[in-house]
Amino acid sequence: MGVSRWLFVDGPVEENIMNTVEKSFGVSFLSDYKECVIKFNGGYPEPNKFDFDNGIQGVFNDLISFTNEDLNIQMFYNFNLDTFTRGIVPFARDPFGNLLCFDYRESKKEPQIIFYNHEESDFVLICNSFTELLGRMYSIEDEEG
Repeated sequence: MGVSRWLFVDGPVEENIMNTVEKSFGVSFLSDYKECVIKFNGGYPEPNKFDFDNGIQGVFNDLISFTNEDLNIQMFYNFNLDTFTRGIVPFARDPFGNLLCFDYRESKKEPQIIFYNHEESDFVLICNSFTELLGRMYSIEDEEG
């Protein structure tokens, strides 16, 4: 199905803010993610469900905001520095406190998308790209139809 719209968007992100974050994290975000965040910063995708390769369902609650003063991508990154190795960058969360992350450890040019389960301190591969993740989104109605 794929994402059809984004709800509750914080507002656009200026390119200089994105560049500052990239420099701070030591990564270069891919254009698909940048284009999405510039338009839908902090937004909630609809539909928002996806399946892992093992068939388990996940939920993409919202993009982590670049501009929210109370809870933003820099705060999430700094909070998880002790848990994550360099090259893992959170970009979204589910409703249960888990994170969807870019994994730059094996490839600086094509980071995979991984899921961080905070209760088990475990990473699970979701897919190979941000675009692929958005393309996997579906709703419960899609399942029933």
